[in-house]
Amino acid sequence: MTGDMRTFYENEAERRKWGEALAGEGLFPTELQLVREAFVPGGRVLDVGCGGGREAFGLAALGFQVTAVDYLPAFVAACRQGAAARGLSLDVRQADAAELPFADGAFDHVMMVGQLLGHVRPRERRRQVLREIGRVMRPGTAIVSTNAIERRRWYGAYFWLLNGWRRVYNPLGLEPDDAFVRRIGGEKSASGERPLFHWYRTPEFRRDAAAAGWRVERWLRRYEQERALADPSTSGETFYVLRKE
Repeated sequence: MTGDMRTFYENEAERRKWGEALAGEGLFPTELQLVREAFVPGGRVLDVGCGGGREAFGLAALGFQVTAVDYLPAFVAACRQGAAARGLSLDVRQADAAELPFADGAFDHVMMVGQLLGHVRPRERRRQVLREIGRVMRPGTAIVSTNAIERRRWYGAYFWLLNGWRRVYNPLGLEPDDAFVRRIGGEKSASGERPLFHWYRTPEFRRDAAAAGWRVERWLRRYEQERALADPSTSGETFYVLRKE
């Protein structure tokens, strides 16, 4: 049996890496550029998958009215504590991205970045998440990111071989471009504790976004925009600007 994202983030090292260790960084340059271009200043923004609060804190510092949600209670607590320590007024709640506890059209914009969508499976549930963030938003723009197979050539080769093998032998019924997380907290994960992660290619994401009612206006690859990163391995995201008519 495979694990889920709880297995991954229940590890203290991983939770710190993706939570408090990043919380003080604020918006990445690519995110800041897209927010300034796509979001109405001072608007109501829902941050889905807030983690330790990095994006939520950055958005609030820019003057947006921010509501932040995460599936994991530890991240909800960390985001609340971080907001209080910074004197920021945020509404932070625990919620499932596929079943958000908000009325239709409650927000002007949605931001859902990082690894969230890759943790969701199967594909129809990922599309449900995309439909749900559209439901709670007024007509306008959202920013969503995914990890990108396009980041490195060998990623493409790896998944080409893996997908080919799964057409022959796939006892777990995994989807194309699913991969197990091999390390948790820097250590090799046990076979029963391996969360699954879905890697996206841009054509697949565009199809999923369209099926969920979105129009993809543009996309930027962080690893092309931020070439001066000290650790290029952290930059493997593609950011999409989505429009709801």
